[in-house]
Amino acid sequence: MRTPFDRSPRREVSMPRDARSAARTTSRARTVLTVLALLCAVLPGAWVAATASTGSTGAAAAGRTWVVDAIDPAAGTSGLNRWESVDTGRNIVTIAVGDTVVWEFDQANQAHDLKSKPKVDPWDRDWDFHQSWVPADGAKTLSHTFTQAGTYNYECTLHAGMMEGTVIVTDDASNTAPTASPVVGLDSVTPNVLHATANATDAEGDPLSYSWDFGAGGARATTNHAMHDYSAPGQYVVRLRVSDGRGGLYAQDFPVTVAAGGGTTEPPADGALPDIDALATGGASLTAAFSTQVTTHGLLAPFAAWTAADGPLAGEATMVRRRGSTYTSLSVTGAKASTTYDQVHVHEQPCGTGNGGVHFRFDETQPFAEVNEIWPLFTTDASGASGLVGVTKPVRAGTKAVSLVVHDPADASRRLACADLAPSTSDLVYVWSFGDGTTATGADPDHTYAQPGTYTATVTVTHGSGPHAGHTSVSDSVQVVVGGGAPPTVPTLPPTVDRTPPRISTFGPRGSSSEARPTIKVRVRDRDSTVRKKDVVLRVDGRKATGTKYDAKRGLVTWRPSKALAPGRHVVRLVVRDAAGNKASKTWWFRVVRRP
Repeated sequence: MRTPFDRSPRREVSMPRDARSAARTTSRARTVLTVLALLCAVLPGAWVAATASTGSTGAAAAGRTWVVDAIDPAAGTSGLNRWESVDTGRNIVTIAVGDTVVWEFDQANQAHDLKSKPKVDPWDRDWDFHQSWVPADGAKTLSHTFTQAGTYNYECTLHAGMMEGTVIVTDDASNTAPTASPVVGLDSVTPNVLHATANATDAEGDPLSYSWDFGAGGARATTNHAMHDYSAPGQYVVRLRVSDGRGGLYAQDFPVTVAAGGGTTEPPADGALPDIDALATGGASLTAAFSTQVTTHGLLAPFAAWTAADGPLAGEATMVRRRGSTYTSLSVTGAKASTTYDQVHVHEQPCGTGNGGVHFRFDETQPFAEVNEIWPLFTTDASGASGLVGVTKPVRAGTKAVSLVVHDPADASRRLACADLAPSTSDLVYVWSFGDGTTATGADPDHTYAQPGTYTATVTVTHGSGPHAGHTSVSDSVQVVVGGGAPPTVPTLPPTVDRTPPRISTFGPRGSSSEARPTIKVRVRDRDSTVRKKDVVLRVDGRKATGTKYDAKRGLVTWRPSKALAPGRHVVRLVVRDAAGNKASKTWWFRVVRRP
């Protein structure tokens, strides 16, 4: 037995790892046989009774024994307390039904409390196991025989977060577990943001399920590619689990050291916020009218009913909502040449829900009609393009205006293509600060100032519900003059340092794309400083996009993949810095949908 003061090497270190477990099993078996032989010599029939008493547990007794060591770093040395399987060198071991796991503590110098963890992922199994070991216990071991297939998680509650382990129990010897080539790393520009991609496959073609635990609490991610924004520095363990639904499980842990906390970057995937602009109207009175202008975008993608005979219809839609106005634009290519499309409407459901549902109406108490709806109708030219078509309505559209649908002009019941207007505006919270110490909520408030003058008002927009509530925000400011007359003269001040980050807008694709190699386009503008190409970083599914083009004059970032993207969801993240060092970022996603 090693004591806390014994730093000499273990005598069995020279033994190969794959032999240690077998050696211990053989030793225990010989001990059992010796005891039974003695009983047989002393008590007639004892051998028969002893063998018969094993009964239904004979299969379990014949199972293999797997050894897991509790390893504590020696005083004055680096390293983490951990569980380590003798056979795998990791804290994860895959065994068969009827096998036994033995936890040993001959490399431990601290107390350990081994406890089963409750079920989290669908393939986990609840189990009840709780035993302890202290240095005074010496050679005492803990063991458990697993009689049912499943995934069993456990931890040392005294070293939670460091000493966690997994036992995978399988009863299907013919099934091949998934394999993976995970890529896990912190963003080079925003080092508190983690990108994780499983890159998993299954030899038998079984559908795979994913689970990412980022080691910081909160919900797990269940997609192949996932992102996490760490709010505090520290050491974390990222845990990947990939299940094939048949008992096969790929599992791997990744230690991550976050040097600085964040909490100000954009949330992953669906947590994006729309572009906003603060607007104001002042005048001779002391009352000013404020408005939050909200801009959403979407790319047209064909419905399943779309056929090659109709042409490869594509395009982009934009909606700009503000106080007393809604502007909707549409640009289409690939439609039928020289054709009038007189059935184009904004709808009140996403493209994937009931093909967009019914038409959006400003006033739902009034009937469906052009005056109460948004119809960006268009006529194509000889090439099948519409050019830019815009429609302005004298009222702000509500949150139900979420998609734009192009119908077949010859058969209005046939829906050809749809664009989701994203990000969603359904749960936005607007908070205004009017520059005089007062605040208000709402997208379009009025405010009466106590004194004439020039004021700077700021609106801040956040998500009010869901997993991204309060995660991040977007803000914009506007100057307003009230009480009449010109703004008061202010003394000339030295030039101020540029503290305004670049503005990212008109980004896509979003929603669904039928192209296997879609072109990513993003508009970048900076009012006070320049943006250089080297300060534009585009990542797709966590990997830096090589060959990104940046047109500084137009402020346009473009990239097209050299190879076809796999069907499914892809996450895009753009990070830009201006010459003054101000940073802006934008994260969004789109889904590649292959045509049947």
